[in-house]
Amino acid sequence: MKELGQRIIVSVIFIPFLVLALYFEGTPLLLMFLMLSIFGAQEYICMMRKAEIKIAWPWFGLYPLLYTMFVFFPEHAMHIIWLGVFIALIEPLVYWHEDKSVPRLMAIVFGLIYTALMPAMIVNISRQYQPKKILLALILMIWIVDTVAYFVGMRFGKKRNITPVSPKKSREGFIAGGLAPFVILFILYVSGFSAIPMLQMALIAIAAGIFGQIGDLLESMLKRFCKVKDSSRLIPGHGGMLDRTDSILLAGSFLYAALAVLGKAWLR
Repeated sequence: MKELGQRIIVSVIFIPFLVLALYFEGTPLLLMFLMLSIFGAQEYICMMRKAEIKIAWPWFGLYPLLYTMFVFFPEHAMHIIWLGVFIALIEPLVYWHEDKSVPRLMAIVFGLIYTALMPAMIVNISRQYQPKKILLALILMIWIVDTVAYFVGMRFGKKRNITPVSPKKSREGFIAGGLAPFVILFILYVSGFSAIPMLQMALIAIAAGIFGQIGDLLESMLKRFCKVKDSSRLIPGHGGMLDRTDSILLAGSFLYAALAVLGKAWLR
C-alpha cells in the first residue's frame, strides 16, 4: 500500500508537467528529454558498473551532449554516431584489456543509442512532422497499452513467462496490449477523427502496441543482466527514469524512423 501511495502521488505531480511539455512542445519538450538523457545516462552507467562493465564517467556528460547534437543537427546523425563510436574506440586502443575492453566498447555504443539517439529521435518527431500533436497521441496510446496489458494480464493471464527476461508477463496481457491501439484506431476511424491522418495513427498504433511493449522487455533484459530491480530509485514507487520511459524510447524511435522512411517513399 505504501508503494501504491507513492506511485499515485508521483503520478499526480509529474503527469501534468509531462502532458504540458508534450502539448506545447518546443523548448519544454527538448529540456524534458534532455533531463531524460542526463538521468538515463547516469542510471545506465551505474547499471553497467554493477555488471562489472566500467564505463568511464565522462560518458555521463558525453551522452547528453550527443543528444543535443542529434536534436539540432538530425541531418548529420550518421556523422554524430561515427564521432561517438570513434571516441569510444580510443579507450580500448590506449588501455587494452583482453577480457573487458570489447564488452565495454559495445556497452558504450549501446548507451549512445539508448540514452542519446533515441530521446533525440522522439524530440525530432515534433520538430519535423505535422500535425504537432503526434507525440502526445503516442504517449497517450502507450499509457492505454500499459493499462490494458496490466489489467488483462492480472485478470486473465495464464500463459506467463512468455520471455525469460520478464517471467511475470503473460501472453494474454501482451496480446491485449498489442490489439488495444487498433481497437481505438477503428473507433477513431468510424467516428470521423481527422486531427491526425489515419496512416500516422496506424503507425502510432504499431509503435505503442508492439514496440512499446518490446521496449519494456528491453529494459527488463538490461536489469536482469545487471542484476538490479530498478534502474535507480530516482522516482519513489516508480524506480528510475529508464524504468518509466523504456516503452517511450523504443516506440518513439520506431515512429520517427517509420515516418522518415515513408516520407522518403512519398517523395520518390
